[in-house]
Amino acid sequence: MVNLGSILNNPPRNATLLAIAVTAVLGLFRLVPLLMLVWVVVLAYIIIYYYKGSRNTEAPFVCLDCATIHRQRTCPKCGSSLKKFYSGTNRYGV
Repeated sequence: MVNLGSILNNPPRNATLLAIAVTAVLGLFRLVPLLMLVWVVVLAYIIIYYYKGSRNTEAPFVCLDCATIHRQRTCPKCGSSLKKFYSGTNRYGV
């Protein structure tokens, strides 16, 4: 079962959907310079979001319910807080 909170907690997808909606509205009025500005801002936001997210120093965990590897306190896929330390070599965890 998919957790509704994990569906709504996706900033890059939400920014893209918002940009599509704004593009449709601005496209009706043929405001092409503003359309380009909207997409430049959205792409910059997504790049900055992923750049900051990749600098996360927390250890990776694996969810014991659905086996998803993540770095959050709760699993982004199923919402479970049951987790185990993940190492790619199977020395300390899964």
